[in-house]
Amino acid sequence: MPKLVNHNARREEIARATWVVVQKLGVEGLRLRDIANQVGFTTGVFSHYFRDKGSLLRYAFNLAYDSLHEEILSSNKQTSSGIEQFRHALVTLIPNTKNPASVAFVSMCFGIRNLGDPLLTADYKRKRKQYSQLLKSYISNAVTENEIEIQHRIGDTLDLSFAVLDGVCIASLQNPSSYPRTKGIKIIDTMISELVYRVNEISSAN
Repeated sequence: MPKLVNHNARREEIARATWVVVQKLGVEGLRLRDIANQVGFTTGVFSHYFRDKGSLLRYAFNLAYDSLHEEILSSNKQTSSGIEQFRHALVTLIPNTKNPASVAFVSMCFGIRNLGDPLLTADYKRKRKQYSQLLKSYISNAVTENEIEIQHRIGDTLDLSFAVLDGVCIASLQNPSSYPRTKGIKIIDTMISELVYRVNEISSAN
């Protein structure tokens, strides 16, 4: 009797192997052969689960984001503090060698622009917008609860957050030995402490 294979489970297995290869080679240098070696398949097996390399990358990218998104939502159920939720949402995306999804997602984010895949680019834009809306909801909650004071539009704080997070992630990917994750987290905390300081300063003045 032929062995039954769970199609969705096998697709996820291949995608997770793709994360590992992306972590080693980056998204631009990735080849199906490298993924096949990682997962222990022949390259011919891929055609049973993915139409081409592009469809595999899109699936792996979306799976990585969805995994991180679910982690953020799950962890943030433990607190009602908007500023704590905001911090966790940022810190979760800093590359973590213990969490291949974070490294793969961030690596793919910065490699997508050079691949010329319009479908993958569209997926990236959708996920970035979804993540942006999540951050905005946490910032809005923090402002409503008077945890932080924002002198400008929430969108400006959001832009600052992305600029800081992008810089931290790039530095972490390019030179992880001299730019460990702990350093990135410290920078995120410094940015957030400035927001918290504003409201504390105002409270003291009153």
